[in-house]
Amino acid sequence: MSLGILPRKTYNLGPIKVPNKYFSDFVRGFFDGDGTVYIYKVNGTPQIKAGFVCSSLSFITRFNQQLCKSLNISTKSIHQTVDKRKNRMTQYSIYFYVDDCEKLANFMYENSSVLFLPRKHRIFKKWESIKRRHYVKQNYPSKVGWRLNEKVIA
Repeated sequence: MSLGILPRKTYNLGPIKVPNKYFSDFVRGFFDGDGTVYIYKVNGTPQIKAGFVCSSLSFITRFNQQLCKSLNISTKSIHQTVDKRKNRMTQYSIYFYVDDCEKLANFMYENSSVLFLPRKHRIFKKWESIKRRHYVKQNYPSKVGWRLNEKVIA
């Protein structure tokens, strides 16, 4: 109790009291327990998505801010879902995609050689080997049809 471990902590998570030098270890532990990562395809192009789930909105909000600040990225949107299988418990989640996902993986695993959940770590390693090898980003104009209204001079 003196260390902040409380009964029914799912609903009573307090502020994150982790020194900055251990924050990546905390994030990795939270990810191994309540995180997800998977590779999928959109129009034949591989993508990676990682996220965290928590039942405390205040905790995930503070976590989101602190983690994104550490990764030097913008804070993520918080999504809310109701899990009907668990007595309608509300869950909150944040997700990272592709580049931000790679920053997250580097942050979590850069200081640890053995302390991680192997099945999740393997997905990040697989991503490193396949990540969009044959994908060429298209530089489309920001507004489709931006030349449609140009006057044609004959």
